[in-house]
Amino acid sequence: MAAAYDIVVIGSGHNGLVAASYLAKAGQKVLVLEQNDWFGGGVVTSELVAPGFRHDWHSATHIIIQANPLILRDELGLLSKHGLRYVHPEGIFSTIFDDQSAIVSYADLDRTCGSISALSPRDGDAYRRFAMKSKAILPLITAGMFVPPAPQGAFWALLDQSPEGREIMHAAQKSLLDLVNEWFENEKVKIHLLKFANELLIAPEEKGTGLALYTMPGFVHTYPSGIPVGGSSALVDALMSCLKAHGAEFRKNAAVEKIVLNGTRAAGVRLAGGETVAAKTAVIGQIHPWLLDSYVDGLDPRVAANAKATTTASFSIMAGHLALNAAPRYHAGEEAGRVALVNFAPSRLEDYRRIFDDFRYGDLGGHAIMAAHVNSQFDPSRAPAGKATLSVFGFGPWDLRDGGSAGWETRKEEHAAWLLGQYRHYCANMDDANIVAYKYDSPLDVLSHTPTFQRGDVGGVGKYLHQFGGHRPTAELAQYAVPGIERLYLAGTFMHPPGGVTGGGRATAVKICADLGIDFERLTK
Repeated sequence: MAAAYDIVVIGSGHNGLVAASYLAKAGQKVLVLEQNDWFGGGVVTSELVAPGFRHDWHSATHIIIQANPLILRDELGLLSKHGLRYVHPEGIFSTIFDDQSAIVSYADLDRTCGSISALSPRDGDAYRRFAMKSKAILPLITAGMFVPPAPQGAFWALLDQSPEGREIMHAAQKSLLDLVNEWFENEKVKIHLLKFANELLIAPEEKGTGLALYTMPGFVHTYPSGIPVGGSSALVDALMSCLKAHGAEFRKNAAVEKIVLNGTRAAGVRLAGGETVAAKTAVIGQIHPWLLDSYVDGLDPRVAANAKATTTASFSIMAGHLALNAAPRYHAGEEAGRVALVNFAPSRLEDYRRIFDDFRYGDLGGHAIMAAHVNSQFDPSRAPAGKATLSVFGFGPWDLRDGGSAGWETRKEEHAAWLLGQYRHYCANMDDANIVAYKYDSPLDVLSHTPTFQRGDVGGVGKYLHQFGGHRPTAELAQYAVPGIERLYLAGTFMHPPGGVTGGGRATAVKICADLGIDFERLTK
């Protein structure tokens, strides 16, 4: 083999970089191999549309990672030493309805209850009770989020020993719709909460997904959602700075095609051009479960079959990125737009639910379910003075009724116009004169950015109860190690914890450090 390293990391997604950073800090010599000509996986920011306008390709607001000791205790010095900075808006998310009314959720619980109470005083009171319950159980949830998960049986047995635990079990087995129907009466309030939870690519009526909604108010009102200054890739930049400070090396345009084995131990990787790179200690693979057996020869048949059987979300995302002469002005008013995430939805719950029914049959339907970021309003470095960036994300089926997934390419201009037209309904100034440039990414384009996003699922695999905690993505792979292959570890959004930008690679590092006899707690001080 050619040059040898202690740790070789396949892919430069933020989870792999997080795991590698802890190990580099522990003295391991690290090499990161990236198949693309950019670093970051799904955490990328660039002048995607026009010069001077910096757009996040996918992740734009970092929520769950704010609860991670990686950030909360600044364990790697990303904030204090490596330039990472966050802006924390007071407004977290809003929903603007098709009748131009709106609800706004703030970091402040009282303001959120006030916004909900303007539509339904009863629901304002109910939301306060719901949020306080969510905040109360949140420490139990977060305690197990950024370390390897407990075995599923033991976890459920623990929950079953207390009333609070049984409430979590109860919520986790239900759907998002079940929970909002139990707690709230106003349809717009229900849609407001559903839409934010649906950002995890969970449909309202899918059983075994309720924990996403049950924990949501706890996160919103406990940990300040963060917009990274300079773009989402500022997190990747800080991680790369940390890695370089500890002697790590990086290579892009370096596609890995095989894990090299020495007996049953991962001993390195072979690149697409035939070059091999030795890994004396371990290989960390950001490899989607569906692709694992293509990288590893001799994988246990049960491990391979269960990995192949994992399921992605039941719908996909599309994205429109726009450079604007002026920030959007919403008919619903300035307050609804002064948030990290603006959601858009029908006013009637039946109409909202039917959109997800349409997805099952490959249709887009008459309404779009969308979300928008205008991060230049919080971070002026994103756009030239006086101008604005806008990203609009919509939901849609992976397989269209006509043409399947390939239909996204053949009908791309049509869908780009449709998404923009739907968004214009909510804006007073979204005429052609305000648009400097527009780029549309279909679900097929989303997959092209990284093989982790199979079927346009930016969460890797669906966030269902059978793929949760000690069973995410499968029971065999949930401990971040590949059974039967020594020293081959996994990191990625398809692992625990589910979510977008979580910094979940910390748990991979915890597992590797335990196997290597490295004191992780001492490492983080």
